[in-house]
Amino acid sequence: MGEGSDGDARSRAFWDRAAREDATWHIANAAATDKNDFLAAGRRETDLFLAHAGLVPDRAQTVLEIGCGIGRMTARLAEIYGTVVALDVSQEMLARARAALGRRDNVTYVLGSGSDLAGVEDASVDVVFSYIVLQHVPTVAGQLRYFRETRRVLRRGGTAAIQIRANTPTAWGLDWGGHVVHRMRGHRTLSKAWRGARIPRGDLLAAASGVSANGRTESGPRATVELRPFGRRHTWVVLRRESL
Repeated sequence: MGEGSDGDARSRAFWDRAAREDATWHIANAAATDKNDFLAAGRRETDLFLAHAGLVPDRAQTVLEIGCGIGRMTARLAEIYGTVVALDVSQEMLARARAALGRRDNVTYVLGSGSDLAGVEDASVDVVFSYIVLQHVPTVAGQLRYFRETRRVLRRGGTAAIQIRANTPTAWGLDWGGHVVHRMRGHRTLSKAWRGARIPRGDLLAAASGVSANGRTESGPRATVELRPFGRRHTWVVLRRESL
């Protein structure tokens, strides 16, 4: 088993345990004190971040959510898109999402590997959406695979909005401060499966667009890429697959 497979297995184990211990805290700790607030915040944030990325939901479209967790944002996506493909690395999280969204007949569930979109067909979705998920992927290489895979699964003209950790000293300091405080309160926030990694800008743009800074092309379709900061800790990567 290679390094990537080992890391993916550790991530799955981390998030399966997180689901059993306290799924809501691990998904959105700022909104985890009350179930109704947790779900309401998911609805608000879904609308907010779609708008921030310039995405207009369409009931004729299929959206892939990378890292659906227990369905905090999936429920809202299922209201505003025709079909939702809900992917997560954790079987435990998916089981809870199914239980919470059992009445939604337009949601399908996919167990992901932790660093790719295996199980999702080429050019099969119109939108890819992901919030506070890639920031937990332990390696830069794993996160970059997600961006390459996003280009693969998007239909021509499709758009992705994917949030990552901002790669700035301020963001680094704020994140580490949070990790330490949460660890002191008994959470496993010093694990790489929680801390993740920060992506160098050049590597990010090459993987997301399919073209490196020196003009070298990667395999798969190409895309235009825009980086949109949000607050001091987050960056949204807005990726539009070329329509030709």
